[in-house]
Amino acid sequence: MRRLLAWMILVATAAATALLADVFRTLGGSAADRLSTIGGEAVYRSDATVNGEPAQITAFGFSGSPAERAADLSRALGIAPPQTDADALLITGASGSDLLHLLILPASIDKTLAILITQKPPRANRATEPSWPDLPRPANAALTFTATLAATRATLVTATVPSPPAVAAREMSGLMIAAGWALAAPPTRSLALYQRRQETCAILAQPDDTLGSTRITLLQRIGQSR
Repeated sequence: MRRLLAWMILVATAAATALLADVFRTLGGSAADRLSTIGGEAVYRSDATVNGEPAQITAFGFSGSPAERAADLSRALGIAPPQTDADALLITGASGSDLLHLLILPASIDKTLAILITQKPPRANRATEPSWPDLPRPANAALTFTATLAATRATLVTATVPSPPAVAAREMSGLMIAAGWALAAPPTRSLALYQRRQETCAILAQPDDTLGSTRITLLQRIGQSR
């Protein structure tokens, strides 16, 4: 637990990360061996759901900044390296029969937090489609997936919007502030952290594969862990 809290306090900035530390408590589950072999220190493991389907989540701490480690992490998982030097990003791909989502966040100076979500391909006859959480939604946002960690009351959602990252980030900032959220720390080029009462939300904006579009990622925690 001490190791977990130490890593989480480093995410984004010390002041901002304290607000998100409750999301990533060690709950048990399987590890992502390929990230361990390239120097990752597992700080969190849990079962989760992605678009209503079972999934697993593992968080790792790495030395080096996200810009320095993103390509190595991608290659270790067999995912095409990102074509961006963003300081926070989400990359997706496949490994065998698994679908992979890797969220890469800054953890203070020269540190990286990598959150790996592994899921099986969705069932063709799944009962429900992914839904947008109780958060502001940018105009024309196309929802990609949602992941839920019930035990920590956390939700991860990603979508694409037809505007460049800077424009998308400004739109999200305006929507969040209008909904009563406030910045919890100075934003970076790719990452902004917001707080509203007992809720926290990290928002990433990065170039999408489609020119002129942006991938928006939101990580929300509601209140305290159960």
